[in-house]
Amino acid sequence: MTKEIMDVREIAKYLGFGEKKIYQLIERGGIPVSRIGGQYRFLKKSIDQWLIGKVKATKPRPWAQVRGKPLKTKQLLTKVKETKDPLERRLIFMGVLTRETEKEGVRPVVVGGNAVQFYTFGGYATDDIDIAFSDHHLLNKILRGWNFSREGRHWYNRELDIALESPISRLSGEELERITTVEMYGLTIYILGIEDIIIDRLTTYVHWESIDDGRWAKELIQIHKKGIDWKYLEKRAREEGTGEALKKLKR
Repeated sequence: MTKEIMDVREIAKYLGFGEKKIYQLIERGGIPVSRIGGQYRFLKKSIDQWLIGKVKATKPRPWAQVRGKPLKTKQLLTKVKETKDPLERRLIFMGVLTRETEKEGVRPVVVGGNAVQFYTFGGYATDDIDIAFSDHHLLNKILRGWNFSREGRHWYNRELDIALESPISRLSGEELERITTVEMYGLTIYILGIEDIIIDRLTTYVHWESIDDGRWAKELIQIHKKGIDWKYLEKRAREEGTGEALKKLKR
C-alpha cells in the first residue's frame, strides 16, 4: 500500500520519476513538499491534488505564479478562501503573509498549536495560528489591509476562516537556528523546530499538569524520533526543568 507520508525515493516511485527530477521540482517550488529535520516529506493527499491540477494546466509552474510572475496578494487570498483543508489553508495564508512581511525584512514564524498540527500532519486540532513576530505595527497594518478585525488578542477574518495571534515577539538564537522551512506552491513558511515544539508541550505538561500536552509531546517524539536532535532536546529539557519527564517519554 502507498504510504500517506513519503520520502524522496518513495515519491519518485509513486510518480514514476527519477529522484533527480523530484529534487529539480523541489528547487523551483514545483511540487508540494515539507522539510522536517533536514529531510523532505510529501503528503500523498497534497500530491494527488497537485496531480489533478497538473492535468488541468498546460505546463507545470509553482502554484503562486502565473507564467513566471508572482500572483498578486488579492489572488492569493482568494486561493486561501477556496482551500478546504484547515492545515493547508493556514499554511498557504502564512506563505502569503511571509511574502509580504519579508519585503520589510521581518520573518514570521509559526509556533504553538498550528506548529503541532503541522508536525503531526493534521492530527492535532487547533482553531488559530500563533506566530512569533517582532513588528506588531507592521502586522497590524497588513492585516487591517486584508480586512481582518481585532478582537482581544486575536485577529480574525471570517471570510478566509483565519484567526491569528502573535504571543511572542522574538525567538532565541538557538530557536532561530532550528527553524523548519516549508516550501509550498511557490510560497515559503517558517515553523518553529520540532525540538522546541516538543519542549513547549512538555513544559506545559510538567508545570501546568496538562495531560493532553504530555500526550502530544509523546506523539511528536514517536513521529519524529529519527530526525530529532536529542542532544539539543535534552539540554533544553534540563533548562526548563522537564528532563525527567523527557527521559520517561524517550523510554
